Amino acid sequence: MARYADRVPYWVTFNEPNIAVQFTLPSYDGLTAFLLAHADVYRWYKDVLGDTGKITMKFANNLAVPLDPGNLDDVAASYRYQDFILGIMSNPLFLGEQFPEVVLNTPKMNTTLTKSLTDEQLTHINGTMDYWAFDPYGAQYATNPPGGYEACAANSSDPLWPSCVTLTTIQANGWAMGAISEGGALIAPSYVREQFGFVWNTYRPSGIMVTEFGFPQLADAETSHDAQRYDFERTMYYQNFLTETLRAIHEDGVNVIGALAWSWIDNNEFGSFEAQYGMMGVNRSDPGLARWVKRSFFDYVDFFQSHI
Repeated sequence: MARYADRVPYWVTFNEPNIAVQFTLPSYDGLTAFLLAHADVYRWYKDVLGDTGKITMKFANNLAVPLDPGNLDDVAASYRYQDFILGIMSNPLFLGEQFPEVVLNTPKMNTTLTKSLTDEQLTHINGTMDYWAFDPYGAQYATNPPGGYEACAANSSDPLWPSCVTLTTIQANGWAMGAISEGGALIAPSYVREQFGFVWNTYRPSGIMVTEFGFPQLADAETSHDAQRYDFERTMYYQNFLTETLRAIHEDGVNVIGALAWSWIDNNEFGSFEAQYGMMGVNRSDPGLARWVKRSFFDYVDFFQSHI
């Protein structure tokens, strides 16, 4: 950081650490370690290095909304999911508050994985995020697990433990939430603005940056070169997402400070080339790995030139 401090105005300490809690070893409280490590870096950068760049860590989150808004169990499940995916880190970082009660009250979470933060730790962690950063690719519906929440929470071997929330992108009427993709993203623009509002009103950050959003078209890798170039669904995803972002800014007063698309080029996504997020393609059979531009690249640039 010292080498590039004069050229890099935005820093991210960890990439999506909030989804690591379920993989934490029973003998190691990784959640608290992430929080303290981030705070240490932040305070060193500000107090010792004395630089003025902005620092954050970025979160994974696909907003959970109740499958049936009139069902109190579904409503509780949606909030519980957000507490486990966002509240576990955002409560202490942005609000100076303890881990969510539902986390601390979950059997085994409060004895082996996650213990309450001390007052000293809370003081050290609070206020070490200069802006909010997250990767809101889409949304999903939340409902209780088949056997009920209490049974799941008491059974740490349950695949839905510890949040004990059943997630789906299929509505109660049987229709999909939106056009599906090769990954988790959907074209479901109605939930983009809602997600901004949830973060803005719950955690009250100074600003929000979208650090990843994108759309890998379904079975894109299996289509012809011409079909891949004319990636109209990706264009629709970006334009719908950005339109709702502008509405969040101008109608809801949310301070969105940036949006970074994933990705500018197709890549090896978690060990596979099947999910192609890029606005540019790569001819992997060419020794020179020749690149080619897709329609979405031009539409993405045009949107920013027209509206920003």
